[in-house]
Amino acid sequence: MELSFNRETMTESLQRIVGAAEKRLTMPILGNVRLRPDEHGAIRMDTTDLELAWQAGAEGSIPGDCDVTVSVRKLLDVVKAAPADSDIRARVEGERMTVGFGGSRFSLATLPGADFPDWEARGSQVVLDVPQNRLRHLLEATMFSMAQQDVRYYLQGLLLVASGTSLRAVATDGHRLALSEVELETPVEGRVEKIVPRKAVAELRRNLADDDSSLRVGFGEDQVVFDLGSAVLRSKVIEGRFPDYERVIPTDLPATLRVDRELLKRALARVAIVASDKYRGVRIVLGEHGCQVMTHNADREEAQETIEATYDGGALEIGFNLGYLADVLNVIETEQVRIGLRDGNSSILIKAEPAGGGRYVVMPMRL
Repeated sequence: MELSFNRETMTESLQRIVGAAEKRLTMPILGNVRLRPDEHGAIRMDTTDLELAWQAGAEGSIPGDCDVTVSVRKLLDVVKAAPADSDIRARVEGERMTVGFGGSRFSLATLPGADFPDWEARGSQVVLDVPQNRLRHLLEATMFSMAQQDVRYYLQGLLLVASGTSLRAVATDGHRLALSEVELETPVEGRVEKIVPRKAVAELRRNLADDDSSLRVGFGEDQVVFDLGSAVLRSKVIEGRFPDYERVIPTDLPATLRVDRELLKRALARVAIVASDKYRGVRIVLGEHGCQVMTHNADREEAQETIEATYDGGALEIGFNLGYLADVLNVIETEQVRIGLRDGNSSILIKAEPAGGGRYVVMPMRL
């Protein structure tokens, strides 16, 4: 069997889907890409790690009876090594695939496509359309708050909530919470809530375009599907009950701090020079002297910054994880931020100023 394809189009498709291939190779075939013809005679490619799966296509020539798998990373490296805009030919014989261009030849091991895990095709209960740049912004505004490693497995993902004309994303690791939402042009019937795993969120963010091209999102009983047009990402959802995030967001905060976002961001970066590597704690002191940001470490080294800010509450001192504050300031896009406070032991609420976009809750820490 002989295949042929263009270097550029094949490289683009392989780079899109390589992230779903299993790196630890618990099953050798999970490190492979499945190559077979689609209904139009083009090359269909599939990768999966059994938790998520990519499907993409590439223009080329492929026999109707071809169904083979080959290492996706090796094939990508070989294709990328070809001269720009070259046509590449491949021949499948027995358990080998020979890929060639110019004077170069590569012989790669294959496994039968029939042994490749194939997800059962099921219809989605709720389907919505959203511009890719809106969804990309939604992910970037929240995904940093997902838990890294936590026995509460349901925190190691991003909650997507579709209701009415709103698509909301929520993430929390138990110490901070990020919430953002975008408007949908077409209302959604009912309400759906699904927790998308961390890896699927990262794969989706990596492949979203920064334009208003449409993306179709389908929510099934135990999976979510993102159809980008040129590729489809399927992911299992995390089973479990996500925390009642509405109760976590503080209300009726008596004190408000308004500060230039970039000014506070630079102040945090400077005091971080002497911050403890273990605790990364920063203390914020508010009162008649304005806003002071300070920290120290085990060697009794200290750093202090006084910055201009508008504060309408009483004297208050509160400690935070420096990185948590910096993460929020990195995703807010307005020049000013508004921080609502109650006392030195309560969570704060950070918003953009003027109001709009996301809401961010950060718990205090003892220093």
